[in-house]
Amino acid sequence: MTKLGHLIVACGGTGGHFYPALSVAQGYCVRGGRATLLVSGKHAGEQAAAAQAVGLPTREIRTVRSPVGLVEAILFPFRMLTCLRETRRVLNELQGDMLLGMGSFSAVPPCWVWPWRKKPMVLHEGNAFMGKVNRIFVGHAKAIALSLPLADESQRKGIPAHITGMPLREAVIQAAATPVTASQRAEILASFGLVPERRTMLVFGGSQGARAINTLLAETVLRLADLTERLQFILLTGTEENAPLHEAFAQAGLLARIVKGDPEIQRCYQVADLTLCRAGASSICELALFQKPMVLVPLPSAADNHQFVNARTLEQAGAARCLEQRLATPEVLEKLIREWLAKPEAWQAMGHAAAQFAHPDATRAVVDLLVAQN
Repeated sequence: MTKLGHLIVACGGTGGHFYPALSVAQGYCVRGGRATLLVSGKHAGEQAAAAQAVGLPTREIRTVRSPVGLVEAILFPFRMLTCLRETRRVLNELQGDMLLGMGSFSAVPPCWVWPWRKKPMVLHEGNAFMGKVNRIFVGHAKAIALSLPLADESQRKGIPAHITGMPLREAVIQAAATPVTASQRAEILASFGLVPERRTMLVFGGSQGARAINTLLAETVLRLADLTERLQFILLTGTEENAPLHEAFAQAGLLARIVKGDPEIQRCYQVADLTLCRAGASSICELALFQKPMVLVPLPSAADNHQFVNARTLEQAGAARCLEQRLATPEVLEKLIREWLAKPEAWQAMGHAAAQFAHPDATRAVVDLLVAQN
């Protein structure tokens, strides 16, 4: 058996980059290797604490984002050079045997410096459109782990790519693997202040993209007042300022659980019959595990419009509806909801089609790929 070396994981940035990396690092250590996570940015402290809680070491490195404005553009090369020097020193101290780049901007300095070490680098890409950082460094990679199939295969530049899926939280995986009974569903709904007799629509927009969706729902529910005995909602709004939504649902007479978020979102997935959300890779991959029909509203400001590519990838596979935000009017959403209520079997068929994007063993698959590069 090949003895595993020291894995360095460049994963600073958003939780969507960090938490899958944390799962992979744990899996790699279980196989007998060791791992160190490189964190940076405003979430570095909490990410270091999360890694420490599961016994994984971290090192904080400095990074610099793309410049905005003339002054930042002038200073950018000097700031980046400082980051590269500091990162090179950290990597020399760690003496890693392999680098896993998770695609965030925080991965730029490690991925830039690493090729000089003449040791393998593997990239993880979460989206169907490869992110800018991975596009820059893909030519230096030995392999790429994909959460979703690439819409443009030429982006991998001939580097071997493997669809491993998105490493997800174990609690989500376990919940998806254990279907709820009717009594369990009723119990979960009751804890939300909802009832089992009505169809349940889950709506969430994430921390960055919820405002437009919240506004859309507040305007749409006023058109659904005749469905009070058939329909109810779970809204994860991303904010504490939910008075307009409470007022709209009260006026429409529709039951709804309206909260900022839910750390046990898997319970929401378990009882939802339809989901409306953004098209981030982690959300898509989680919902695919539960085989839930989805209406995906891509975040227009997402880099390279990658959420639109994600949504179109699923729509073309018959696994979701893509609703561009510019077209997401109350009239259009009302029509979709009424169509779903009238023909639930056709929509559930989309949920079943989403299973092709479900990879409950994604962590193991990524670790297998890493082990194969030793």
